[in-house]
Amino acid sequence: MKRIPKIKSQLFTFLFLSIFMYACSPKLYVDESKRYQAGTLTDAQIDSLHTFLKQNERLALKDTIIIKYDFNKDVCWNDLNYQNPEFLNNVRWTFQKNILEKAAARPKVAIYQYREVGESFSQVKSKGLEIETDPGFLKKLLFKEVTTCGTSAIVLPNGKFLLVKSDPQFSALLLNAKDIEARLLENLVK
Repeated sequence: MKRIPKIKSQLFTFLFLSIFMYACSPKLYVDESKRYQAGTLTDAQIDSLHTFLKQNERLALKDTIIIKYDFNKDVCWNDLNYQNPEFLNNVRWTFQKNILEKAAARPKVAIYQYREVGESFSQVKSKGLEIETDPGFLKKLLFKEVTTCGTSAIVLPNGKFLLVKSDPQFSALLLNAKDIEARLLENLVK
């Protein structure tokens, strides 16, 4: 007879932990209609962002800012961890080359790569790329929601921004000015 309350207690504990783990797990966005989030930064937030990004000696600040942000303990690239070093270097080089090509084609856009503080990153994202570590500023300002495969942000000079959630391939770089404006309008109205 005492076994039933114990089973109920264990079941309740299991359900509570399952819900808690799901709520705390990084979200994976695959539905295009939910992948985007738009907003507007205040003048003070824009000034703070510019001050922060000017510390990055790799790039000069420009009108439009695009940031790829990766989170600690992300499992997005784990399948590649068992590949040989040459393959991993080719993946890194291809990823970086894509960014350099997109940057060259957009002279008024500064493209940054940042990651959250931590030590648990895939081999693809931990070596050989021009990724800076965010001390927490960017996470607090734009990247509050932890997502699987990172999030990209496009910040326009007027302070409007568009987040592209679960963006492993940095597809934010594929959006042109018309696409960005359309996504901003769609998502600011939601």
